[in-house]
Amino acid sequence: MTDIIKIDPKEYGLTDQTAKTIRMQFEPMLQKMEELETEFNSVVNLPIGEKKTSEKAKELRLKYVKVRTGTAEIHKLQKAFYLNGGRFVDGWKNAQIFASEGKEKKLEEIEKYLENLEKARIEKLNEERTALILPYINPEDVIPYGVMQADVWDAYFNAKVKAFNDRIEAEKKAEAERIEREKAEAEERERIKTENEKLKAEAEEKEKLLLKERKQREAEAEKLKAKADAEKKAYELKIKKETDAKNKLLAEAKAKADAEKKAQEDILKEKLKLEKLSINKRLAVWIDGFVLPETSVNNETTKLIKEKFESFKKWAKIEIQK
Repeated sequence: MTDIIKIDPKEYGLTDQTAKTIRMQFEPMLQKMEELETEFNSVVNLPIGEKKTSEKAKELRLKYVKVRTGTAEIHKLQKAFYLNGGRFVDGWKNAQIFASEGKEKKLEEIEKYLENLEKARIEKLNEERTALILPYINPEDVIPYGVMQADVWDAYFNAKVKAFNDRIEAEKKAEAERIEREKAEAEERERIKTENEKLKAEAEEKEKLLLKERKQREAEAEKLKAKADAEKKAYELKIKKETDAKNKLLAEAKAKADAEKKAQEDILKEKLKLEKLSINKRLAVWIDGFVLPETSVNNETTKLIKEKFESFKKWAKIEIQK
């Protein structure tokens, strides 16, 4: 049977004895499974597709179904047994808790009575000390004062009160200094204002004199500018007349030079034309005088040469006419 099904009770936190007790409930079904093993090996080796094989497979399958349903029934009964046992154990635990919970609470009150009195004393002392020191510190700086020893608290409290009073005194001094400084600054501003008004009046008077002088200079400058403009205009007119006359002479000289150049170019062109005509005439005479030698041979080759030769002479005559 161990070869078919193997279950380690240690994986479930069970002792060997408890596992054995549970196993005994399934033992009949396990024995039937062993009995069916040989028959199973025989059927699976029969030829598939034969009616006899099919009948034997069905018969054996139904036996396995019967074993499986029997195992399921055993499982149901055993599981219900252990579930009920668990509930019974829970009942004992809950009854014990109900019986001892109130007693534990009462004993804890007796046990921590002195501790709770000390906590209450510290809490009350903390409230009293906090109320005393709060006017001298920021609320964010509050710490547990109830746990401080008396001498530590006195030193701490006195230091905070002194720091507060010193700060108030410093603030009063700073405020007095600020008022005095603002008064001095106001007096200085008034003095500066008076001084500025005096300087402004002097500046305005000076500005009037400067304006008068500037107008005089501007009038004088206008006269000088008008004179300079007139002189400049006369000079520019003189220069323009001289430039126009000069440009006219240059234009006439250029026109004369261009005419002479064109006449020379025309003469040269005519000369080249005459030279080309003379050359062309000589070439034409030369081409006409250029004949093939007489031959008694009259075949395709000589005919082709004559045609090419005459074609060349026509082309040459056309070229010398261009």
